Amino acid sequence: MKKNKIFRTINLIKNIICWILVVILVFTMVVFFTARINGSTPSVFGYSIFRVSSGSMEPELKVGDIILDKVVENPEDLKVGDVITFKSNDYGDLLVTHKVIKAPYEENGKLMLQTKGVANDIEDNPISTDDVKGIMVCKVDYLDTVYNVFLSPWGLLILITLIVIIFFDELITIVKILTNNDKSAKDADDINEIIDRLQADKLKEQAEKVKAQSEKAEEKSKKDSEDSGEKEE
Repeated sequence: MKKNKIFRTINLIKNIICWILVVILVFTMVVFFTARINGSTPSVFGYSIFRVSSGSMEPELKVGDIILDKVVENPEDLKVGDVITFKSNDYGDLLVTHKVIKAPYEENGKLMLQTKGVANDIEDNPISTDDVKGIMVCKVDYLDTVYNVFLSPWGLLILITLIVIIFFDELITIVKILTNNDKSAKDADDINEIIDRLQADKLKEQAEKVKAQSEKAEEKSKKDSEDSGEKEE
């Protein structure tokens, strides 16, 4: 009985973890595809993750580093030294992460700023603050390893294997239902019959217990009445 309780607890915890992973995966996919359809950068609660793809910011940021950016609510707060991610025509409309070397200033009615890669000898052309996608909050150490692993062929295979292991019990149940519907239905009927019989036995036991208590109370009442009659005589 104790082992069954432990097994049920472990199974419940496993199912909770599975559903949490499913919800996170679905939420991530919805955010990612919605952003791609709209032509924007995937963002969750104003935060985005970017991967450095060039050496223009070395040694501060190396190729493959993962950085966390947050949305810039007020571009005027940007200052020299901030590391920002922006869209630049100089790099074929690609997203670039460089350091601000000239704080926002107004030019022809637009708020502009200038950036430069740490490893570059030449500064970038000025850009509009409208093209800024985010300001770097921090570099996420070790996440680049996870990123590279799960985007590789072997990494995808490992991820699929983990999903199969997590949902192994559910997959076995589905296969049994698809390959042997009649037997599954019969097993379900047998289980239901056992449950009904157990419930009936329990109800019968409770009824007998109530009856015994009632008879006992009746005998006691009768005895008390007889004792009371003897005393009056």
